[in-house]
Amino acid sequence: MLRHISAKLSTSLLPLGCACGASILYLIESSLLRPDVEGGFDFILQNLWCLPPNCFFLYTLMRAAAVTEKASRVSPLVNSWNFENIDGPDDLPDWMDLERQYLVQYIIQSEAGFYIQGVRLRFFQVSKMCYYLGAILFAVVSQVMS
Repeated sequence: MLRHISAKLSTSLLPLGCACGASILYLIESSLLRPDVEGGFDFILQNLWCLPPNCFFLYTLMRAAAVTEKASRVSPLVNSWNFENIDGPDDLPDWMDLERQYLVQYIIQSEAGFYIQGVRLRFFQVSKMCYYLGAILFAVVSQVMS
């Protein structure tokens, strides 16, 4: 079900990400490459419109990455459960439950999570995007205020 939802949402997240990237490129172009643009606080206020869409996009990706991280923690949780072995063979130790091992392997191999265009979304990918946005904003503000 999660993979079906992420497949439906990834078609809308990709254009949203491209639009956010285009707004950042516009901000870079207008602040770093145009010498005729007056800098300062007025420039920052005029171009502040491109921050909310990027922040909302990164927030959405963070929430989706959190779902992936939660899904990756399900198999250790299931592995820690203790089932009573009623119908199983008596020669197996109490800690070895073949049905539980089968269930854990099934969960691990299903790789549940949030996918965007076939790529599993992880927290470190989104955090890198946040760091890049912070570095770009720092460069733009330092260029404009100088």
